[in-house]
Formats: sequence, C-alpha cells, structure tokens
Amino acid sequence: MPSEVTEEFIIIVAVVLIGLVLFGFTMTYFLPHEIFSLAQQQASSISSSTTISVGPLISNSVNASTVIEVYNPALSGNVTLIVFPEPSYLQQDVGLVTPQSSPQFFVYSSNGKLAKSLSINIPIYDVSGKIVYGSQITAYTVPFNTPVTVVVNGVNGNNYILIVWVLYNSNGYWFRIGYTFTGAPST
Repeated sequence: MPSEVTEEFIIIVAVVLIGLVLFGFTMTYFLPHEIFSLAQQQASSISSSTTISVGPLISNSVNASTVIEVYNPALSGNVTLIVFPEPSYLQQDVGLVTPQSSPQFFVYSSNGKLAKSLSINIPIYDVSGKIVYGSQITAYTVPFNTPVTVVVNGVNGNNYILIVWVLYNSNGYWFRIGYTFTGAPST
C-alpha cells in the first residue's frame, strides 16, 4: 500500500512539473510574440491613418530647418521624431536609408520651447515587423496635430535632404509609422 501511494505521488509530481514546464514555455515564447503582434497591429492601424506634412528645407551656412506636422485627427497623444540629413542623391531610397550615427538635431514646439528628448536603446521596427534601426539614437517627443520646427546642425546648401522618421511606442516596442523627406526649394 505505501508503494502505491508513493507511485501515485510521483505521477502527480511529474504531471505538475510537466504542466509548469509547458506554462513556462508558453509565457516565454508565445506571450511575448502575441504582445509584439498586438503592438504591431496597433502601430499599423495608426500608420494608415496618419499623414506627415513637411515644409521646405531652409538652410544657411551653419544649419538647416523645416516645419513638420504629424496629423491624425483621431489621436491626441504624442509621437516621436528622428530627423537626419543625407545627400540629395539618396532621395529615391528614402525608405531604406538609416542614420549612420545619432543625428544632431533639435525640435522646437510652436511656442519656441525645446521639445522633450529621449534616447532609444532598443530596436525600431517598421509596421511589417522588420527591424529598421538597431543602435542607440536620440529622438524628440511631439504632439500629434501640432506643427514643430526642426533644426539640424551641420547641413547647408542644396546637396542635402532631411529624412524624417515618425515613431510610435506601442506596448514597449518602437515602430516607424511613417517617413518622408524634404529638400531645398527649387529656384
């Protein structure tokens, strides 16, 4: 009789351990994948209803500036901007070009105050789930539906464009929900 109780106890312990292992596997694999999938769907939905307006690139001998508005009438929260200069011949590849280093730019709100900056240390994904940038980079948080002025140091002349990335943080993941560029106006 004691050996039967011992065998049943061992079976119960084995079943509990198998259950805990399966639960642990589910929590470490399927749950993060599901959270990422939900975040990606949210970012994709916001991307499809968001437009980016950007003014011409105005430059002098020291820096360049432009006005940007990220417009989505259904949202009142914030988005994040990354702006970086690239040679103008890369205009046709604007969706593929990534910053070579952390760009030197500043974002000012409509009242002239510097927007809140942040450092992004985790990958940035596009809305299809592909990583588009994986290094540390500085960005600025701005509100939807409000024009802001961006100033980029070290860019002058007509040989550059400014590439604008609009990022959205969903469930702790960063997504590029839109991008565009601007250049010097034609004369």
